[in-house]
Amino acid sequence: MRRCFSAASAASVLLFSLSVVPVHAATIDIGQAVTGSLVDIINGAVAAGITALVAWVAMVIKNKFNIDIEAKHREALTAFLNRQASSLVAKGAVKVQGLKVEVGSDALAVAANTALHAIPDALKFFGLTPEALQKRILDLLPQQPAVAQAQAIALDVANPATPSGAPATPSKAA
Repeated sequence: MRRCFSAASAASVLLFSLSVVPVHAATIDIGQAVTGSLVDIINGAVAAGITALVAWVAMVIKNKFNIDIEAKHREALTAFLNRQASSLVAKGAVKVQGLKVEVGSDALAVAANTALHAIPDALKFFGLTPEALQKRILDLLPQQPAVAQAQAIALDVANPATPSGAPATPSKAA
């Protein structure tokens, strides 16, 4: 019984000592391993990544809005030039002689100078002057329906192979 008693007391002492004494877990402090140059490298890489991401987002936004702005200015300029060319035809300022199109310089200057008030942002964006607009309006005149029709008739009359240009002689069969 003595052995049983000593075994029981030894077990109780062992359990008591384990419960009273705090157990220290084996921990590894990696703070010392990551200090110094490794931390600086990681911080630099993260900062570079963030900077690259921000720059990419800014570039995408700039390209998106720049394309939209350019398209709006181009549309405004094209519509203005077509309206001015049509207006010159409607006012009778355009003279079509055969394939040659003539416009009075005063009427053309007024049409081009109207752009300074109508589409100033588009002019500034593309760097256009009233003289450049005059050339563009002249280039659009042959595309206007009345001018194109007059030029087509003149071309048809000038061509001897077409029925309207051929002399009216009856052919005799022998």
